[in-house]
Amino acid sequence: MTLLLMLCRTWGASGIPRDGSVEAQVHADKAQRLIREGNLDGAEAELRVSVQLDPRNPVYWGSLGAVLGMERKLEESDAYLEKALGLNPADWVTRRNLASNQYQLGQLQPAKENLQTVLKAAPSDNTTRLLLGMIAEESKDYTAAVKWLASVPDQVRQRPESMVALTRAYYNLGYKERARQTLKDLLVLSTRPDWREGVLRGGQAAVQAGDYEIAERMFASLSTTYPDPAKLGYNLALAQYHDNKISESRTGLEKLVAAGHETSEIENLLGWCAFKQARYKDAVAALDRAIALDPSRESNYLDVGMMLLELRRYDGAQLAAERAISVAPGSAQAYRLKGLVEFRRGSLVDARKSYARAVELDPDDVQAILGLASALWNDGKFAEASATFNKALQRLPKEPLLYLNYGTMLLKTADQGDASTESRAVALLKRAIALDSSLAEPHYQLGSLALREGRKQEAVQELETASCLGPTISKFHYTLAQAYRALGRREDATRELGAYQRLKAEEDKPGAGLTGSLGSPSLPKGSPREPREAAPSN
Repeated sequence: MTLLLMLCRTWGASGIPRDGSVEAQVHADKAQRLIREGNLDGAEAELRVSVQLDPRNPVYWGSLGAVLGMERKLEESDAYLEKALGLNPADWVTRRNLASNQYQLGQLQPAKENLQTVLKAAPSDNTTRLLLGMIAEESKDYTAAVKWLASVPDQVRQRPESMVALTRAYYNLGYKERARQTLKDLLVLSTRPDWREGVLRGGQAAVQAGDYEIAERMFASLSTTYPDPAKLGYNLALAQYHDNKISESRTGLEKLVAAGHETSEIENLLGWCAFKQARYKDAVAALDRAIALDPSRESNYLDVGMMLLELRRYDGAQLAAERAISVAPGSAQAYRLKGLVEFRRGSLVDARKSYARAVELDPDDVQAILGLASALWNDGKFAEASATFNKALQRLPKEPLLYLNYGTMLLKTADQGDASTESRAVALLKRAIALDSSLAEPHYQLGSLALREGRKQEAVQELETASCLGPTISKFHYTLAQAYRALGRREDATRELGAYQRLKAEEDKPGAGLTGSLGSPSLPKGSPREPREAAPSN
C-alpha cells in the first residue's frame, strides 16, 4: 500500500477532530491534496500547522511523521510517529510506519518487535509480512526470511531489493534452483531504470553463492544500460575471476582501464589475475597502483602482503602489514597478517603478540584464534595454547575449525608420548565432522592415527573419505597410498602415489597456498545496509 493510500484511509476515518478544530482539518485536507501532486514540502508545512492547532489529534502527528518518512527525514519522522502512538497505541498503520523507519535506520530488533505487534492487529497485512521478511534476511534468519517473503509474492515482485533478499535467503538455505528462478524473474521485470541497481545486486548475490553462470548473465544484461561502467565491469570481472576465467577477467579489466575507468578495485583485481597467471612482478605492480589510487584502502595492503608472503619476500610482507595497521589501527585482519608474517619468519614471540591483538580486536576471528594457538603451541606453550582453544570454544561452540585444529594439535602431543590426550583429540575431530560433514582434514587425521596404530581397514575408510572430500590435497593421497600398501593393494597404492606426485607439484607453485579472507579479492557486499534501500511502507 502506498503512503498516499494509507494517509487517505487514515484521514477519511478520523472525520472532524475531537476538539472541533475545523481549521486544523482544513490544513490536513490541503496536505492530502499536495501529496497527490507530489509536493511533500508543502504537505509537511500544512501538517505542521495542523499539529499546532490540534495537538491532541494523533492522526495529524502520524501523518506528519509519514510525510517526513517519505522525505527520508527518518529520525525526525520517528519522533512524530512515536508521539502519535503515545496518543493512540492501537494505530497499527502508524506503528508500521515507525517500524519501516527503524528498518531503514538499521534498528532491526525494535522494528521486528513493532511489526509483530502490527501483525496481531492485522495478520493479513502484506506490507508487514514483507518487512518482516526483509528484516529476517538481514538478520541471517534465512528460514524466517523465506517464510515471510514467499508468503507475499506480489509484494516481493514490486521491489528489486525484496527479490534480491529472497534470492540470498534461498541461496543460504541451499535452494539454488529457487534462487536462480527468482533472479530470472528479476531480469524479466528489470526494464525500468530504477531496477538496474537491483539487477546488479542480484548478480552480486549469485557471485557470493558461487553461482557464477547466472551472475555473469545478470551483469551482461546491464551492459548497455547501467550508468557506471567501471562498477559493472568490475563486478563482471570479479565473477569471472572466481569462476577461474582469469584471462577473460583480465581482458575486461584492461579494457576498463584503457577507457579511463581505472579504480583501486580494478587494479587490485588485475593484480590477482596476474598472480594467478604467475606474472608476479605485474601482480605487485598492480597492487602498488591500487594503493596509489586509494592509500586509505586497507585491503590493498593486506592483499599485497599476502602475495609477498607467498613469494617469501618477508620484509615486503612485513611492511605491507604495518602499513595496513597504520591506515586501519583497529583492524583484526591487519594484525592477523602481521602475525602470519612473523610466524613464517620464526618470530614466535612477536607472532603471539600480533595474533593476541587481532583476537582482542575481534574475539570471533577464527583464523586469528588459530594463529595465536599455533604460535603458542610451536613455542612449546601447550597449556596456554589449550587454554586459548578452550576459551574460544566457550565463545564459539559451533565453529568446526576450532575442534579440528585443537584435535590435531592434541594428536601431536600424543605422538610425543602423552597418550592420555588421544581420546580427547579423537572426540574433538569427530565433533568437527558432526558440525561440518564437508571437512576432509579430520578424516585424514583420524585415518593417519588408525594407520599408525595398525587399524588398517579403518585407516583406509577414513583416508578414502578424506581424498573424496579433498581430491586436490596431495597429502591425503600419499597417506592413502601407504594404507593401501599396508593392506597389500599395490595397484591402488601406485595410483594414489601418482596422484600425490602430480598434486604436490601444483602445491609447490607460488600462490597455491593463498586461502581465506586474506588470500583472494573480496566478494561484493550483498547486504542491504550498503547502501540502505527505502523500506516499503512509508
